[in-house]
Amino acid sequence: MAMVDVPTIKEAYYDVIIVGGGGAGAEAALSATNEGVNVAIVEKGIFGSSGCTVLGAYSCNAALGYKDPKDSPEVHFEDTVREGRYINDQKLVEIYTEEAPKRILELHKIGHVFEETENGKLKQGMMPGHTYPRAVFRDFHTGKAIISALKREVINKKIDVFNECVIFDILTIDNEIYGILGYDLKKGEIIILNCKALIITTGGCGQLYLHTTTSTDNTGDGLALAYLAGAELMDMEFVQFYPTAQCYPRLIGMNPTFPAWLRINTGARLYNSEGVEFMKEKMPDWRFKATRDELARTIYTEIREGRGSPHGGVYIDVLHLSEKEIEEAYSFANIFEDLLKIGIDLRKDTIETTVASHFFMGGIKVNEKFSTCVNGLFAAGEAIAGIHGANRLGGNALSEILVTGYEAGKYAAKYAKNNKLSDSDFETGDKIKKILDILERKEGISPIKIKKEIKNIMWEKVGVIRNGHELEEAIEKLESLKNDLTKMYVITKTYIWNKELVDAIEANFMVTIALLIARAALYRKESRGSHFREDYPKTDNKNWLVNIIFQKDHGIRTEKPRVTKMPLEEIK
Repeated sequence: MAMVDVPTIKEAYYDVIIVGGGGAGAEAALSATNEGVNVAIVEKGIFGSSGCTVLGAYSCNAALGYKDPKDSPEVHFEDTVREGRYINDQKLVEIYTEEAPKRILELHKIGHVFEETENGKLKQGMMPGHTYPRAVFRDFHTGKAIISALKREVINKKIDVFNECVIFDILTIDNEIYGILGYDLKKGEIIILNCKALIITTGGCGQLYLHTTTSTDNTGDGLALAYLAGAELMDMEFVQFYPTAQCYPRLIGMNPTFPAWLRINTGARLYNSEGVEFMKEKMPDWRFKATRDELARTIYTEIREGRGSPHGGVYIDVLHLSEKEIEEAYSFANIFEDLLKIGIDLRKDTIETTVASHFFMGGIKVNEKFSTCVNGLFAAGEAIAGIHGANRLGGNALSEILVTGYEAGKYAAKYAKNNKLSDSDFETGDKIKKILDILERKEGISPIKIKKEIKNIMWEKVGVIRNGHELEEAIEKLESLKNDLTKMYVITKTYIWNKELVDAIEANFMVTIALLIARAALYRKESRGSHFREDYPKTDNKNWLVNIIFQKDHGIRTEKPRVTKMPLEEIK
């Protein structure tokens, strides 16, 4: 068999390295740099253009109290814990809700990110599940505005950025971080980056599912890397499914979550193939009252029971309004005109909308300094568990990445200042060989085939509505796929821009995380928030008001959520 040439290996040293270049990663890099340490960002795609932050459409929540002075961080805290079904880490929620206004105003000062009223205050809109209007925004491109401002600051601070680099291993010794191993696509090189502190900000794992609103790089890399390095993962069963995602026709140029704006902006008619407005019947004031888990489950039930639309969704429109009302209401962000350009007239057309995986409430378990049980390993953003509990409120994600990124960067920098780079000569040959072995094989299983099978299994067996039998089937099938990972091969044998090799690396991560999600879902014998089991349809606070935690080589355990303000004893 012809041997594949050994790739060039490049090595570099930093105080703090951030894996993931979205909003949380950029904020962490700026925060750490301000502490006076040497920082690098490693991004799988292109910094500022990849990841999920840029997809954020409208809302970024903070209790500024501009629209309603009764709002406060305390009320925001209560809303977040209530909708998280009380298994949130209340200390983390407290940090988030108290710091969000500071981070929002700080970011606006450097980039004029959000829209203002005539008197110079930030505009604030209402979002479902919130007590008061607290969403700041930049038309329908809030996430893009946020990451653009952060990117400019990263460039101004001359922070090193490694674009198009896939990290495939975290290097540790005696439970302490000393670096990462990665594959540089554009140069075709293996990179070894040594560091004193490492921050994971790679987001969630929406791409584990067949239907998703997330970016294509959202494959759970950071979660798997942290788990394999010895970190604890928590709340893995809680996957949020977006209830009104694009279905048909394809709204080119619009956000994947656009149909939700019809509901939020003016209220909408949501109905099945029989013409029944099922949400209106179930919950007359559903426009702002229905949370994502409730709405997703109801829509999915309509589709599952045969009352869906031809393309696998249900119908949504704003035809209860006059033509003039529609034109005026959807002049916002030029939505009405943009839709006309692609053949959609909101004055007379109905579109199909469906459910899709959107956000991951589970993730890496961190403390109030956003550090893990692995020394020198920190995490932030969607990659962490604890803030959102069993269900995330709309608009909390974009502000949460700013807060947690800032805090993780600050504490990682402090850790780096008090620790030295390891001077040990570590062996990385075996870890690199696992990558080379994939290129060496002449035949086997395509990584793409494995990824597609994972997506189908997760959607069909570990999706919106679950049961014990199907979860057991999912675990059995995923275990079989896990065995197939050693048989993966790629047709492309070069190192430069080998997308097949990236697929193989991602497939490993996806199987690891998919199994943990399925096992957690099987273990939790109740329904709570985004986790719904038809064989255990009720919430059981007596037995299951707990967090489920995984740690490699230590199995599964549960513990009570950390409480600061809202006693669990008061919950019925």
